[in-house]
Amino acid sequence: MKDKKNHIWFAMILIAGFLLLTIFGAGSDIKGIRDMRFGIDIRGGVEAVFEPVGVTGIPSEKQMEAARNVMESRLDAQNITDREVTVDKNEGHIIVRFPWKSDEKEFNPEQAISELGETAKLTFRDPQGNVLVEGQNVADSSVTRNSQTGEYEVELQFDSEGAKAFALATQKLVGEQMGIYMDEQMISNPKVKQAISGGQAVINGMANYEEAKALSDKINSGALPFSMETSNYNTISPTLGNQALKAMITASIVAVLLVIIFMISIYRLPGVISCLTLVFQMCLQILALSIPQYTLTLPGIAGLILSVGMAVDANIIISERIGEELKTGSGIRSAVKKGYHNAFSSVLDGNLTTAAVAVILMIFGSGTMLSFGYTLFTGVIINLLAGVWMSRFMLESVIRYDKCNKEKFFRKKKERKRIRFAEKRKWVFLFTACVLLIGGIVTAVNGVKLDTQFTGGVVLKYTYSGEADTEKIKEAANKVLGRPASVQTSQDSATGDKKLVLTLAGNEGISPDDQKAVSEEINRISDTRYELSETFAVEPYIGAKALKNSALAIALSALFIIVYIWVRFQSLSGLSAGVSAVAALIHDVILVFFVFGVFRISVNDAFVAVTLTIIGYSINDTIVLYDRIRENIKKRSSGKKETLCALVDRSITETIGRSVKTAVTTAICVAVVLVFSLVYHIESIRVFSLPLLVGIISGCYSSVCVAGPLWVTWKEFRSRRESPEK
Repeated sequence: MKDKKNHIWFAMILIAGFLLLTIFGAGSDIKGIRDMRFGIDIRGGVEAVFEPVGVTGIPSEKQMEAARNVMESRLDAQNITDREVTVDKNEGHIIVRFPWKSDEKEFNPEQAISELGETAKLTFRDPQGNVLVEGQNVADSSVTRNSQTGEYEVELQFDSEGAKAFALATQKLVGEQMGIYMDEQMISNPKVKQAISGGQAVINGMANYEEAKALSDKINSGALPFSMETSNYNTISPTLGNQALKAMITASIVAVLLVIIFMISIYRLPGVISCLTLVFQMCLQILALSIPQYTLTLPGIAGLILSVGMAVDANIIISERIGEELKTGSGIRSAVKKGYHNAFSSVLDGNLTTAAVAVILMIFGSGTMLSFGYTLFTGVIINLLAGVWMSRFMLESVIRYDKCNKEKFFRKKKERKRIRFAEKRKWVFLFTACVLLIGGIVTAVNGVKLDTQFTGGVVLKYTYSGEADTEKIKEAANKVLGRPASVQTSQDSATGDKKLVLTLAGNEGISPDDQKAVSEEINRISDTRYELSETFAVEPYIGAKALKNSALAIALSALFIIVYIWVRFQSLSGLSAGVSAVAALIHDVILVFFVFGVFRISVNDAFVAVTLTIIGYSINDTIVLYDRIRENIKKRSSGKKETLCALVDRSITETIGRSVKTAVTTAICVAVVLVFSLVYHIESIRVFSLPLLVGIISGCYSSVCVAGPLWVTWKEFRSRRESPEK
């Protein structure tokens, strides 16, 4: 008993230790928040132009796309998820922009570019040096362990063309060596023991895992259709600037303080404990980003916001459950114990579905999706394993002190008048349809503009001296041409020459008259003189493969949600519950899309980040309602007579407090960020936070007013169809 009373002090020491570790780090291996790798928008970075070597003419579109995919894979392997990899259509160049390392002090572009590794061409050759198979035909390379010998091996998978060439080559070279080369440097020389067909092969003889991993990484990174080199690189400025970074830090502090005030004022002692738990979880989350040096950018911030929301959400569910137990007359200790027990299924199901979505995004994602998926996944795991355990560990310790073991320090849940959303669902559906119809009409009238990230566009480069106001120039270009634009400044580290890079979205190119009009306008609004030095077209840096993977990941996430709810909520006829939940998600995604149309926001990677955030947030909300419906169905089956519609309304009434409070705490964070972005005119944060705020409100609404009532409609329809047969 005495030992358990002291648990709170052990927990406080642990939280303090992790807080210090998060701020200051611990040597070069454990980097704290001050040594995080920030995105281009926050800290700036490097622009490098890679040119093909030994290629006559301009490489084909297929070759350039393959080269870009390899570059993106290398950046993913280095945890550099904030980047732009574009293709210059005219010259066949690949332009890569990525942020500085966290420990970059000298701002040396050459050192930063070394992170991309070798840009050589991979080939498989016979002993005479004849090329048999090229690296572009290697689909994948990975490290495996031989189940019989226990040795590490490198497994290769070839595409259809490579499989045929490799089978023919190994048939000729049985008993001989096959050299693997990066340009003219041999990186491995395995012996061919037998002819290999089927498009799969292994390289053995590795001394350890590190040697196998190094070879596998080189093969993956070297699968270029041609060698590439760069001699043209510049430093690029952050798009947000120091003022914006300070504003966002201030906004984050204000948001967290408001959430703390809200939680303590509503839930009292459990609220205090949940805030301490939140600090612990935020420390772990930041360390999960800073130690492996994942780039922190807008999608990562979205994942952090959602993680904080889910962390608070778990504690709100627990606190509400404790309040329900107190209402029935349970003592403090009994109420706390039962509260955690009854809340666990909701927390588990909500976090597991969100974690699965995050894993799917990490498997299929690259760049933005990978950053969001990793941040969300680590946040969910921390919430499930550390957050819930820590809050229970501390609360059960505190209530052993007589001064804290009093009902006045807890919030006893009051009886609430039944809300009849399911009963009045026709009006709810009518309201929902009207909102969607109005949003669709306004969006159709305004039109939806795609950013350069999706469409590609034209790049105008200007030389200048002095200071450049990028926001003013962006607005001026948009005004003249009516096309979404992005603006960034760069500087040649060798000569010190400054350049302003203006990227205009769209594939239609730009006429000489339009170039002249833009140049005149940006010179008119500024004291600085801008001279046009270069014009070229670029492919979108969120390419077709990334879009395809995004759509596939979202589709698989929806399928998983349906299957998971189908299995876990059999008492709700799981398939109908799963489909209703996904319908609510589709409602939220459509509404977020309409926000971009209504407010004339160009669709860019912020749309992807917001959409993924709302999917994770909304499904968690819906599962809490389903969990309560499942619980009430069990009670009804034990003797309580109640219609399905009334049962769902009762479940909504019992959980709506939790849904609204969770939405309020998460919305507080986003609303504060939105206000600061408006005050400080930070456009890239505004176009992200506004749709996210609407999405959070929509997620709460759809979980309460769409998912449950829609499920009732499905069940009653099926019941009417089956009743004549009985």
